[in-house]
Amino acid sequence: MIEPAAPIKPISLNDVQVYVVSEKNLDQFLTKMVEQDGQLAIIALTVRGYENLSLNVSELERYIRQQKEVIVYYEEAIKPSDTKASEK
Repeated sequence: MIEPAAPIKPISLNDVQVYVVSEKNLDQFLTKMVEQDGQLAIIALTVRGYENLSLNVSELERYIRQQKEVIVYYEEAIKPSDTKASEK
């Protein structure tokens, strides 16, 4: 009989702020970031790169859901049935 592993601590995610910057608001955005953070660091994605990132997150969610289903299946499979418990 396989003993189930202890439950895994749930993940805790942090908020992420995403800004859409165009030529029209670039100067305002740069000023705001320097005032807010005291320094400037820019990480940029292309539109296609953002789409790929979104697809990757969706794929991770699908994978995690499937893994949860497998875990639940095995947890249920190793639980003693009512008939076995009543015999003891």
